[in-house]
Amino acid sequence: MIDLTADPLVVSLQITITGITIVFIVLGIVAAMLGILSASQRWLRPQAVTPPTPASEPIARSPATTDQLDPQLIAILTAAAVATLNQPVRVLRVRYYRQPSAMWTRFGRVSVMASRQLRR
Repeated sequence: MIDLTADPLVVSLQITITGITIVFIVLGIVAAMLGILSASQRWLRPQAVTPPTPASEPIARSPATTDQLDPQLIAILTAAAVATLNQPVRVLRVRYYRQPSAMWTRFGRVSVMASRQLRR
């Protein structure tokens, strides 16, 4: 118990130490609970189960090469273009971009430079 007739400096020091101790105990409990929740997520996460494929059944689709494109891919691209443009579209050619991130990086740099042009 705190004696209120004692020196105010001693009383304030006791209150400060008590408050800091309570805060650190509560923070320790919160950290422990978060650690337990994180560990339980790893334990309770369902394992990815892949159904076994019969060895006698061949794979239906082979990956598309540069000379041959999958007809389903062409149909999906055509449907997306029709939905976007609201007019009939015919897909004549499909080009793959290897590194699209370089294009976005360049565009970002150009937009930053354009926004900081000095007025004369």
